[in-house]
Amino acid sequence: MQRTMHKTTYVLMAVAGICILLLTQWQTHSQTSVPSPCRDKKLALPLKDLDPVSDEAFFKGCDEFMEEETPDEGLGPVFNGKSCAECHSVPSVGGFEPNVGVARETRIGRLVDGVFDPLDGKGPGAVNKGGGLLQQRAINLSTCKQLTGEIVPQEATIVSLRNTTPLFGAGLIEAIPEKTITDRALINGGRPNRVFNPDPPPGQSNVLGRFGWKAQVATLKQFAGDAYLNEMGITNPSFPDENLPQGEPIPPGCDLAPTKENPNGLEDDGSGVQAFADFMKFLAPLEPQRTVTGGLDLFSSTGCANCHIPTMMTGSNAVEALNNKPVHLYSDLLLHDIGTDDGIVQGLAQGNEFRTAPLWGLSRRDRFMHDAKSNKIEDAILRHGKEALTAREKFESLSPGQRAVLLAFLGSL
Repeated sequence: MQRTMHKTTYVLMAVAGICILLLTQWQTHSQTSVPSPCRDKKLALPLKDLDPVSDEAFFKGCDEFMEEETPDEGLGPVFNGKSCAECHSVPSVGGFEPNVGVARETRIGRLVDGVFDPLDGKGPGAVNKGGGLLQQRAINLSTCKQLTGEIVPQEATIVSLRNTTPLFGAGLIEAIPEKTITDRALINGGRPNRVFNPDPPPGQSNVLGRFGWKAQVATLKQFAGDAYLNEMGITNPSFPDENLPQGEPIPPGCDLAPTKENPNGLEDDGSGVQAFADFMKFLAPLEPQRTVTGGLDLFSSTGCANCHIPTMMTGSNAVEALNNKPVHLYSDLLLHDIGTDDGIVQGLAQGNEFRTAPLWGLSRRDRFMHDAKSNKIEDAILRHGKEALTAREKFESLSPGQRAVLLAFLGSL
């Protein structure tokens, strides 16, 4: 009996010890792990084999990406969206937005003596009408009821609609060596864009553009800072100057941040921009939905692969998930004239030039081309001309069966 009691006591002590250990581990975990809606609800997927530090930065950035801003935090006074995810949400956070009424933006400009003027008030003969991107919404506060979203001004003779670009795999694109991209220009006649970067490497202000319809953005940090200001109206170290609604001074009571205590401060100290950049950098690309036999061969034989390069490689990178990895983007990231001139000049990209649009993730989209006016892949192909005319003609000459295979392949990406 005594032995049984001792045995029971030892068992109870062991169980108690395990419980204390588990409780300690739970408390430690709860103190160090921050709840993440993106992680908990699996709203976005990071790159495979991402290290723990980068993984944490990814989900923190994803949560920031989804967060709706308010006027107290700097939203507005004119803006296009309250959060990044408002325009980048399908099929998951970081994607596109099928409602073009929400996500399609408007770019404007004019020609003055043959030189493009984005109506931002800079340069000789320029006039300020709020800049080259319309902010089509305005905050509505008790102290600010007179503002309305911007409209196309009378001075704008060039107007272009722009579809939201998905961000999947953006970090892999950023990790492709510049030489890999510029060498391709010697083969297919494409042209690299060189753009102003507000956060340049020492000694460099004009750098290779990779992102946006005209490769007008060089880095993901620039992409984040630009969008924070020009889509949401939030100033940051990369883009510190508030947009003027339709080029006019901001009315009193319409800009709640910065505060009276910090009148010259920025609305974001750079941490928000960095969080957005981390999310995009570590966001996984979408995988093809199926394999279509013979599709890639037809894609190549028609000449589509001359510009829509199926695969590039990243270079050496401190993040293993980005280090020497294949990037199945279906783009050369170069500028070409395919006959879809919109007149907008950005960096070295002229009005008739566009970056070769990456095709990965094509199966999850229902709007195509820069203006979102094509809702079928075949319609988008048939809009190609000039540098892409030969490829389009080869597509048109395919037999019905071959055309069906090629379209099925594109629809699987």
